Amino acid sequence: MDELLRRLQETNRKAVKLERLILRMKEEKDKLRSNFDALKTEMASRDTELNEMQEKYEAVKLAKQISPDTDRKAVQEKIDLYIKEIDACLKRFGE
Repeated sequence: MDELLRRLQETNRKAVKLERLILRMKEEKDKLRSNFDALKTEMASRDTELNEMQEKYEAVKLAKQISPDTDRKAVQEKIDLYIKEIDACLKRFGE
């Protein structure tokens, strides 16, 4: 009978340890999830910044290509082409 009681107590101690371990693991999982979500948000923000910088670069590049004596119609056509490309990219991004 003493052996059975001893084994029962030992099992109980192990169960308590396992419960504590599970609790710590759940807390760690929550922290990791929070960190993951924060990094995901930061990455989305940086993607937006990158896209904005690329658009500014293209605008500067276009401005450098345009000289004062450039045909206004040709410039407008080039701008329209860029707008169509941006719209196509945005459409693909939204899918």
